[in-house]
Amino acid sequence: MNEKVNKTVKYSFFLVFLFIFCTNKKDHECKDQGLKIEYLSDMDKLIQNGYICDNHFDDFGIDELKKCQVVFSDSNYKILYNGFRSRVLFDKKENLKLAINSLLPNFQSVKNRPFSLYILNDKLMPVYGITKFGVDRPSVFKIDYKNNKIILSEVVDKEGKDIDVNKLTYQEILLLITKIKNKFSYKLSEGTLDDYFYKMPYWTEGRE
Repeated sequence: MNEKVNKTVKYSFFLVFLFIFCTNKKDHECKDQGLKIEYLSDMDKLIQNGYICDNHFDDFGIDELKKCQVVFSDSNYKILYNGFRSRVLFDKKENLKLAINSLLPNFQSVKNRPFSLYILNDKLMPVYGITKFGVDRPSVFKIDYKNNKIILSEVVDKEGKDIDVNKLTYQEILLLITKIKNKFSYKLSEGTLDDYFYKMPYWTEGRE
């Protein structure tokens, strides 16, 4: 009887080990598709390529995130699409998560209405945004979440205002993100966000 139990236990351990091995192997098999993002619009090239080596992402139990699906994934990038007007770009090399909102579901640019771009934390919540948030021109905003309230702060630096992320190269965007996080100064904004977005990522709404 004990021998039979021991065999069962060993077999169970073997299955667990096999599952872990196969999962890790799958991760390691993510290949570089040789596609690089020069502009944000180049995400279309990745999506059209259709390669997906890893379709996993954390939805944190949020219904709107459960609607998202992976539409591309290689060793450099992963792209989520929410089926509306929002995409999330995971830059694996830069350890960066960005949400991009368009006014149109097909992600075509609109004259004088650039994409809104959000820098996300590990829970896919926006912590910085390059968007309008009620002001006349796109501006950089810092987004803090405290005591069930959302606090918006607008950039003071001139370089952080009137930005068209459609026209910036991806490398220029990366440089701008460094300044947004480490160099720019902010003041409390008169703009507000509904408390609903304290736990719901704002970018899921697909609006400015």
